[in-house]
Amino acid sequence: SALVRTGIRTTLPQSSDIIDWKPADSKTSKLLECTNDEIREALVKDGAILVWMGKFKKEGHGSHLPLIKTTSILPLSPRGMASLLMDSEKVKTYNKMSLGRTDEVIFQEGIDTDVDAADDNLPSMFDGEAKIVKNLTKPPLTKKLMEFVTLMYARKLRADDNVGTGIMGGSHNDGYAVVSRAVSGGKFSAGKAEGNEEGEERTRSEILLGMNLIRIVPGQPNKAEVTAVTHCNSPSVPKMLAGKVGVKGAIDFVRDIRALCE
Repeated sequence: SALVRTGIRTTLPQSSDIIDWKPADSKTSKLLECTNDEIREALVKDGAILVWMGKFKKEGHGSHLPLIKTTSILPLSPRGMASLLMDSEKVKTYNKMSLGRTDEVIFQEGIDTDVDAADDNLPSMFDGEAKIVKNLTKPPLTKKLMEFVTLMYARKLRADDNVGTGIMGGSHNDGYAVVSRAVSGGKFSAGKAEGNEEGEERTRSEILLGMNLIRIVPGQPNKAEVTAVTHCNSPSVPKMLAGKVGVKGAIDFVRDIRALCE
């Protein structure tokens, strides 16, 4: 789909054509001056996290807001990582700010679903799994609760995704794409998320784009190279803090996944 292709494009080196990326911390700046072998060693042995902050070069919805990109090695297989991200019941185990995520609409289940392999008894509309979810979070910088209503889609990577080769040498084989995008309208209109029975004030935030490109680490089946891009619009977070909050959230996400798998 176009959404997956757009998401994948933001994770690749070629994204510099549309996004102005800069290292988001001194550790990343120093590592990017090293050889590829030294970067690989830092990722695997030292648990380094490469993190960039970017901005779209052309104007558009949300283009004034920063994108955050990370590349890291996580201690679970690519399939395990994709499954974890799609499992709403497990969100609170690695997202400390989440108050819970619910599946609102399920279009199709099964991240390994192959439409070409479907039969009359098990018809499939498309490859992979897709659903609309609602996530409620309580960030540290505001008293308001943030509500996200998001389309999530996950499937296996394909050769025609043209993902190239990752830092660790993995290609599309046995890899996965997990992409997210805000939805609204109808019963998901923002006006319906201003408060709840307990009187807690909510504000609707948007995941303009969330992308996880998950590749294998050759020779290490229980590890995955993950390049993640997030582009969020959170009205309750001041624009001047959006980059700092985004970078911290992206790094914390990697650390929390690692802690979960220990």
